[in-house]
Amino acid sequence: MAQNHLAVPFADAHGKNLTFFTFKRWHSNGKQEDAGFIQALNFLNYSIIIPVLKLEGNPYLEDLLRNLGQQSIKPEIVHLVVGDKRQGRAINYGVSQAKSEYIATLDDDSFIDDPDLFKKLLEEMAEDDQIGMAGAACEIPPWATPFQKKAMEEIERRSFPTQKKTIDSDMVQHPCLIMPRAFFEEIGGEDEELIRGLDPVLRKKVRDAGKRVVIVANTWVYHLLPPGWASLVKMYYRNGKGSGYAQRHFPERVLELSDGYDGGSFVEKHSFFYRLSRRLIKLMSSLVQGKWLKISTDLAYGAGVLREKCAPAKMQNIPTREGVESSPWTGWDFEVKVHQVKLKA
Repeated sequence: MAQNHLAVPFADAHGKNLTFFTFKRWHSNGKQEDAGFIQALNFLNYSIIIPVLKLEGNPYLEDLLRNLGQQSIKPEIVHLVVGDKRQGRAINYGVSQAKSEYIATLDDDSFIDDPDLFKKLLEEMAEDDQIGMAGAACEIPPWATPFQKKAMEEIERRSFPTQKKTIDSDMVQHPCLIMPRAFFEEIGGEDEELIRGLDPVLRKKVRDAGKRVVIVANTWVYHLLPPGWASLVKMYYRNGKGSGYAQRHFPERVLELSDGYDGGSFVEKHSFFYRLSRRLIKLMSSLVQGKWLKISTDLAYGAGVLREKCAPAKMQNIPTREGVESSPWTGWDFEVKVHQVKLKA
């Protein structure tokens, strides 16, 4: 019977100074040992932050909350931040309301079917204190439509396979990530000015602090693309506008994206000539291979960037937050709090 040690961090009242206690996990077929390990992991309480544009008519949210209720280690609380169009600001507010050791983010259309997802994430974070951010792979769900499957296969970074071992990766994203709360606050949290492109900025903050960004072994979530061509192209056009906005106002925060297998040797910037050449080569490759959905989304994204650069919209004039009304949402197996954001007119 072999044993492993789990270093469990506890923060002081201010969430800063961490003390480590050690629990033993015995690898055997005995249920007592496994239950004891889960009990130890329960000290690693976590909260989940989910930004939501609106509750009414949301087709995914209640299914997501039901799936969270099936987790072997349930969240201490789920904070739904509703109505704030700045994703970073919404997440930061949710974290400010959390008291747990760890905070996680999900999108309201994330889908979870592994009841041990957060147990695995917590275990990996606790066993390696060099990890600053951990996430799950993004698989194509078996119930995706043929259109969605094809789109997620053709378009880069829309899916990432489950890994057999934990790897350093640029594919950790908001549809499922977890971080120590004290560390999240220490590095300044989310960017509140960007409209799109928050993931790479948060990953950079973690790396700059000397911590690892990893996809945890044997973890996965699902995050589908829109079900039709028009809605898909519209999404990429909107994302392109958000990227154009960042390029105009915050060019230093526009960062490279990798295929996810960067192994920790991530390159943040390339020259304009390199990026233009790469885009042209990929476009030609897509034409040869007949990847029409990728071509459509690339063109839509480029059109969005050009639209924002040539005829800028007043996207920066999204109203500031005037106040937040918080209320409980009862009926779940864990605490859910709804934070309704009121924006200035």
